[in-house]
Amino acid sequence: MSITLKTVVFLGSARNVIPPWGGDARLGDRVVNWVKSVLATRSGKLGDSDSRITHDVHIVDPIEVFSKDDGALSYSGGELSAPTFFMGDKLPEKAKALQEVVRSADCYLIISPEYNHSIPPALSSVMGHFGGSLYKCKPSGIVTYSPSPFAGMRAAMAIQVSFCA
Repeated sequence: MSITLKTVVFLGSARNVIPPWGGDARLGDRVVNWVKSVLATRSGKLGDSDSRITHDVHIVDPIEVFSKDDGALSYSGGELSAPTFFMGDKLPEKAKALQEVVRSADCYLIISPEYNHSIPPALSSVMGHFGGSLYKCKPSGIVTYSPSPFAGMRAAMAIQVSFCA
């Protein structure tokens, strides 16, 4: 028997520019691909039973979510001027669909860089659009990355206090 967890992965970075020293435009893409491959090959068991745990992964990427073309949260923008829980019946259909993805998730995984020793603004805005009740009492995990010797630990601590407490 297999149990499929609806796993929402929040990508923290909206940066999409090659740095002056070269390399990837978005280091987070490599991290997301690694996390997806780990989740796809994960063979966890549920207790002593024969039930296997698999993941149905939905990536929430701030570049797509805030896209002016057809982003689910383009009506509000990254500045969080109109969170979903304030919109009521005026909430656009794409935003309702994303809100339902977040609401129906069994667990969350947050993948984030560390920007200026803290949470990237895009991540804070995306997650802030949905309010704490949608995350309440659900398992979550944090994956951070940074070129610093702390590997994003300061961002992880801020994320834990903000969204995983």
